This record gives sequence, C-alpha cells and structure tokens, in this order.
Amino acid sequence: MDEDKRKYLLECFDELTQKEGSASKACRKIGVSDAIMSQIKKGIYKGDSERQFKKLAEYFELKEEAKKSFRIDGYVKTSISESVYSYIKNAQLKGGLIAIAGDAGIGKTKAIIKFKEDNSSSCIFITANPCLNTVKSVLKKICKELGINGVRANYEMYDAITDKLRDGMVIIFDEAQHLSLKVIETLRGFADYFNSRNQTLGIVFVGNTITMDKFGGKEDAVFAQIANRTIQKPNFKTKDIRREDIRLLYPLLKENSLEEDFMLSVAQSKEGIRGANNLFTNAYDNEDISYDGLVKMGKHMKLMV
Repeated sequence: MDEDKRKYLLECFDELTQKEGSASKACRKIGVSDAIMSQIKKGIYKGDSERQFKKLAEYFELKEEAKKSFRIDGYVKTSISESVYSYIKNAQLKGGLIAIAGDAGIGKTKAIIKFKEDNSSSCIFITANPCLNTVKSVLKKICKELGINGVRANYEMYDAITDKLRDGMVIIFDEAQHLSLKVIETLRGFADYFNSRNQTLGIVFVGNTITMDKFGGKEDAVFAQIANRTIQKPNFKTKDIRREDIRLLYPLLKENSLEEDFMLSVAQSKEGIRGANNLFTNAYDNEDISYDGLVKMGKHMKLMV
C-alpha cells in the first residue's frame, strides 16, 4: 500500500476519532488495537503495518460503499414514533409508570433513541433481554448507568440508586416483556419514592403486547397494584401506520402511486416499518423501485405481506 493511501486512511481514522469522541472508541469500532494505532500514528510500530492498514482500508471502503445504498438517516417523525416520544415525555413531566406496547418494527425503539439523544442528562435507556431480567441484574445495570460503584447487595444498590436519581428524570426499558413482575414492582418503588416527595420520576416500559399483561391487561389481582400506578398504557399496531408515514419514509415514491400503495401494505403487515425499510433498501440497491421491482423483491425476500 503506497504512502498516499496510508495517509488518507489515517485521515479517515482521525475523522472517526473526532466523531466517536476518542481514539479508543474508534479502534473498537474498526476492530484494531488502540495501542497499535497509537504506535502507527507516531511512526514507531515495529509489527506488520500492512496488515493493520488493510483493516482500516476494509472498514472505510465498506462504509463508503454503504453510503451509496439507500438508507434512512436519522430520526423520521412517523405518527407512531412521535406518539411514543410524546408518551415518554409525558412520563418525564408527570412521573409514574407508562407501559407502551406495540407490534415489532413500527418505530418504538427509534423514538426511544431520539428521546435519549434529546435528553441525555435526564434519561436512562436500558434494553432488557433474557439475561437482563432479574432484580439484581437490572439494579446493577442502573448502577452502571449512574456511575455507582462498590455496592453489590440489592438493598445497597437500591438505596444508592435512590440517592443518585434526580427529580425530572426518566428511565426507559425497551424489550420490557423480558422483565419479571418482581423487577417491575421494584422499579415502581423508585417512582413511588419520588411521588411521595412531590417530585417526578418517570419509568417507561416499552415492548410487545405481553408487556401490557404485566400492567393490568389481565384480570388478575396480582397486577392490581401495578395497574393502579400505571398512568397510561397505549398499544400500537402495524395497522396504525399511515400513508403520510410512507411519504416521509420513502420520498422517492410518487404520491398515491401503486408503489406507495404497495409499501403501505408491507408496512401495515406483520413486517412493519422495519420490513418495509429492508425491502425498499434492497430494491433501491437493485436499481428498481418500480411497482414490479418492489413486488419482485418482496417475493424474493419471502415477506409475509
């Protein structure tokens, strides 16, 4: 690899470092050693520099190629994502619990990410999963988000979290269907604590329809206490996706065209906006976003439309 190419790759690395906030974060993203990159930039690396520059080249060439593909960059204000955003804001303003349920791939997580970006100092965003679903694991995660160290017992973590949380904060749990009833009861205690002091702490649970069952959706006394403290429980469906949303997502399509009709039908199916985005991206990269091109790509992808 010639020196001009190496110089260009190091410039790309510097731009990525500025974007990520540190060289170590940029290295992790590329998959190279922070120590090795430091030595390469100083011109003192004694190892196989060609191999390291090849890693940089592969990464930045891939990103450059990705720019040529159709992508929906940033946040798109669809009707559902804006509604989810508003519910989260309401929880922050009023405190208490909100359980937001909805079909997969309709923009719930996009709204959470946007809210976190807009409220970084007052918002904690945690994605639950089968491994992050017990009281201890969730409390440990919240401690990590708040920069709390040196506590291990549940009661110690609970007290430390209570001391660290502030009036006007909101904690958002995505994929909340993984959380146990005991976890939800524990988290409710934080909101109750702030409410008793005339302060607000919003806790938002976002997930699929199973999430709703844990907040009083079932006629079972065990859910009564939680249900009484849940101020709102919206439930979104793919059928709620509007034609106006399709126009925001795919401005290349002519309004009221067969193409627009087809993309709306895909988005309103079980595929949701996520499936519609995958279809449109593939059709665009295939250089055919005509009605026939979209239909053929849908069949090729075996979408359940």
